[in-house]
Amino acid sequence: MKRSFLFAAILMTSMAAFAQSGAISGKVSGIPRAKALPGAFPPPPTPAVVYAVPLSAKPMLPVADKTFTVDQRWTQFVPAVTVVPVGATVAFRNNDTVKHDVMWKAIGTDAALGRNLGVHAPGQTATYRFTHAGAVHLLCSVHPSMNAWLYVAPSDYSTVTSTSGQYKLGNLPDGRYRVVVWHPGVAQQSRVVTVGGNTKANFNLQK
Repeated sequence: MKRSFLFAAILMTSMAAFAQSGAISGKVSGIPRAKALPGAFPPPPTPAVVYAVPLSAKPMLPVADKTFTVDQRWTQFVPAVTVVPVGATVAFRNNDTVKHDVMWKAIGTDAALGRNLGVHAPGQTATYRFTHAGAVHLLCSVHPSMNAWLYVAPSDYSTVTSTSGQYKLGNLPDGRYRVVVWHPGVAQQSRVVTVGGNTKANFNLQK
């Protein structure tokens, strides 16, 4: 009898927690497209970053145990846009056949946070833990044509848009959030969204 009661209590608690977990999804329109060479198909647009910050009195703790990967291959950074939470470690893997380095001149507008991780040979990995939020323009001084973006978000609720501009932030407890959309070269947008189950929020970067 006691076991049945305990099981029922656990089940009801789990169902209540699930019911209070929601999502924010929608579409980001107006993402700039790269120009194509004459006669060629245009490349897919660079994704936008979308993240949600809970509007509560509790500050979010830095993430200490998550590692994300950015590859260097075909003399490119892959993916072109990566989003990580503050406190995360990023592993930059040289999966190419030539040497590369990894550098950035600033995090956000703070040039004091610029770094150069040095040159690493094929098969080697350089790692760095990002403890400040903001946009990071990744560069390779060995190959000036190589560049990509890393966005360090002040929240673990983050993602990048699909090729059609769709996004979804899942497993959000019900409550109020500030949803922010960032894209290189376009003014950042944000709005306050109240999550109660599945919530829709669309953005247009052309406005």
